[in-house]
Amino acid sequence: MKPRIIFVNGRFLTQPVTGVQRYAFELMRNIDKLLVEDIYSPKLKIICLAPSINFAIPNWEKIEIRRIGFGEQNIWEQLFLPLYVKSQLLFSPTNTGPWHYTNQVITFHDASVFAVPHAYSSTFRTKYTFILRQLSKRASLILTDSKFSQRELAQYLRIDNTRFSVIHLGSDHLDNIQSDPQILHRHNLERNKYLLLVGNHSLHKNFERIVQATSLLKIDIKYVVVGGSFKKVFKENICNPLPSNIQNLGFVNDQELKTLYQNALGLIFPSTYEGFGLPVLEAMRSGCPVLCANCASLPEVAGDAALYFDPFNVENIASVIDCFFANPQLQDQLRKKGYQRSERFKWSSTAINTVENILSVYTKVAVSK
Repeated sequence: MKPRIIFVNGRFLTQPVTGVQRYAFELMRNIDKLLVEDIYSPKLKIICLAPSINFAIPNWEKIEIRRIGFGEQNIWEQLFLPLYVKSQLLFSPTNTGPWHYTNQVITFHDASVFAVPHAYSSTFRTKYTFILRQLSKRASLILTDSKFSQRELAQYLRIDNTRFSVIHLGSDHLDNIQSDPQILHRHNLERNKYLLLVGNHSLHKNFERIVQATSLLKIDIKYVVVGGSFKKVFKENICNPLPSNIQNLGFVNDQELKTLYQNALGLIFPSTYEGFGLPVLEAMRSGCPVLCANCASLPEVAGDAALYFDPFNVENIASVIDCFFANPQLQDQLRKKGYQRSERFKWSSTAINTVENILSVYTKVAVSK
């Protein structure tokens, strides 16, 4: 019996790692483990197609990587990728794929280009709204990260929510990463003497209100911000100059990020719009208590393991931070609840659910032929 072949849109291999690329890497790594364990092999063969440019090769054992075509990014994805795949099943894990290709499973992570259009550059917004609308009509199946994103995407794209399969992300990817305490020394940071903020500099990440809230507080603690700017995509929301108690470290690697989680008094996640909110689970997994916004997908992900605030109310944000800072018992409770909550989100489950959904499309196509 010939194995079923699934091609994967590997454009993410050549991109900087944000939440979307993190999802793709962890998903493929765990699918590869399933193949190594013979859970789907030999009846399934996965080939990840990538642009013919230099990039770091993942250490997958069973998933084949093929460099194809010319160019990179949009031209490669829209032209060379579908020409190579022809009519075979394609999985695109990072929001975009060849917009005219029908035999495709795609992951739409959120509806933020529709819900918070002011947060994006006009070029990026135009491209993404076009691709999402076209693929919502043509794709065989759409995956998304949360029930919140399912509702939002169905509303903005004007399609039935049964077109989506909701598959939560995992939290355990930092388990295999070695921490790097040098970042604490380089930036003069001490354990439990700072609160951490993680995210890019987009407007909907809401960092400006955190800056305003900290000005109302008289507590002796630093606020450390990490994340890239990605100016081609996002309109920035970082105040310059920053107050002396706020440090913007910019982009950090995985080892440094894990260290920052492990040593922070807590994570503040004030985003007003998230399709999932992966840093919330990363913090919980690392033993870092979470204070987060009470909107979008965040209550769905964090459950009763976070301390919530109204992200649009500066006084409320300040009050919640003050309460958290003054209550060590609450900090311990959140730390324990957070780790327990993170145990419910495993990348192995994400991988199995994703493969099963893709195979269901494969079966339907085969039957129709």
